[in-house]
Amino acid sequence: MNKKLKDIKQQAKRLQIIEAAARLMVQKGVEQTSLSDIANEAGISKGSLYYYYASKDDLIFDIADAHINRISENLFSIIEARKGNADWKEVLKILFERIMAAETRGRLHIYLIQQALNGNDALMERFQKKYREWYEMMRDGFEKIEPGSGDYTKLSLLIVASLDGFLIQSLLGLSTVTADEFVNHLNLQR
Repeated sequence: MNKKLKDIKQQAKRLQIIEAAARLMVQKGVEQTSLSDIANEAGISKGSLYYYYASKDDLIFDIADAHINRISENLFSIIEARKGNADWKEVLKILFERIMAAETRGRLHIYLIQQALNGNDALMERFQKKYREWYEMMRDGFEKIEPGSGDYTKLSLLIVASLDGFLIQSLLGLSTVTADEFVNHLNLQR
């Protein structure tokens, strides 16, 4: 088998393992999810799982990376697709709706943040780095949509914090605002 095909197959297997582990960890919690559980859910042997992941921590890091990268790609694609075609109120509505609709990913996001806050320093560093990237990406995206309309740095910080807060409230089963209410209360008239 040539190297490129082998790499593709290994990446597909890793993704299969990551998705199975994330589902279980959201349902059962990280501590209650064993590597045997993950292997069974992924439809592979425990030995095969160890070939890809020597420890549960290695797997958690890849889950976190996949999750964080998915959010980043989502944000970037929304900004790129809408630039020039919509104002940023529309971009924020789309982002808000997508984040609030993805319950499983939302649970995983909050759970991984909890792990970072509970002493997983490597995970904490990854989240700190990604949040900084999200702030910059949002600020730069808004600047592309409405150049020279102001400093979007603090607004980007507030928006990301608001989205996290609304996600937590939604997962707790509390009523939250709609996408229209969210952007309208930001008073984004420029």
